[in-house]
Amino acid sequence: MRTSKIILGVGAALLLSVVAPATVSYASPGSLGHDAGSGHKGGDHHGRHGSDHGAGVVSIESSPNGPVLVVGGAGAGFVPATTTTPAAYNFPAGSSLYFATIDRSTNDLDGHSYQAGCTAVVDPTAGFACTGSPVADTSDWPALTTDGPPVAGPGVSWRLLGDVYRADLGTFQVTYAGHPLYLFDAGPNSFFGANYLETVAPLPPWNTAWYLMAPSGLAAPGAANLELEAPTAQTTYTSAVVAAEMLPGVAPGGAAVTVYSFSGDSPWKSRCNRSCARDFMPVLTSGPPTVTAGINALGVGVIERHDGSNQVTYNGHPLYIYSQEQPAVDGMGNPILAGSVGNGNGIQAFGGTFSVVSP
Repeated sequence: MRTSKIILGVGAALLLSVVAPATVSYASPGSLGHDAGSGHKGGDHHGRHGSDHGAGVVSIESSPNGPVLVVGGAGAGFVPATTTTPAAYNFPAGSSLYFATIDRSTNDLDGHSYQAGCTAVVDPTAGFACTGSPVADTSDWPALTTDGPPVAGPGVSWRLLGDVYRADLGTFQVTYAGHPLYLFDAGPNSFFGANYLETVAPLPPWNTAWYLMAPSGLAAPGAANLELEAPTAQTTYTSAVVAAEMLPGVAPGGAAVTVYSFSGDSPWKSRCNRSCARDFMPVLTSGPPTVTAGINALGVGVIERHDGSNQVTYNGHPLYIYSQEQPAVDGMGNPILAGSVGNGNGIQAFGGTFSVVSP
């Protein structure tokens, strides 16, 4: 078993432990979609490592954020039968699939071997890895791996489905629209990992946000919500600033996270892409953004980014979340729901300066 801990507070700090089984991330090929060769983009599959049950299958399920990718076929994480237990799947069909903003697209390989941002290297401060061998107890987000070209279930675009060899995993990981796919919560109708933010300790220090993926290959974050974030003794700012809601599955209302504007942008135009967007992640939305009291609703807008995703703006400024945002902590050093520190404020990078946003 693996245990990921999130500490949060609504007035007072609470401890929430999320427990999910360590998994073997393989799915049996079935009658779904195209034949096993369809949509393969990963190169020669001869001599693959780690396979125990066939090609990965990707399907679609309805979620609060619209249709999203899930494990198809019989499921993922095949566990062979023993003398006492029948064969089973740790992640049944319908288990949600996620992608990490820290990973660069496999469409940008340029002939080089792939290096993911979410790796199998165990972080000593966290005690576990962002990903890793699907059977390793240290894997926080097990990779959806495959033996053979992955299979597209109904509604899944085989043209967007592919795989990439992960040298750190010693096997191939399923990709969609160039994004490696990961598992987190087991079973259908569970979307706990949606809009999950993991930045720096005491959070798991993966410097990323996790999103569900729509069949189009774009993030499925649902409607973004902007709210006020009040200053505290820990913050870099002294008056209220704009924040975005993340971690909606953790508690009602989620966690307020400081957002930033970028001086390198033009009005209604983001110039923060690729490595910049991995460091300062765009505030995404897949519906009209909502606001809470204190936010000028007339100042909220949406622009289309170069990849087709929708980014929230405020008074014409595209908004971002810092991938190394420090969460606010309680007296015990545990993250709380009250907000974040705003430590991205004033950072100069990528030809401009990132700044907190006044309401």
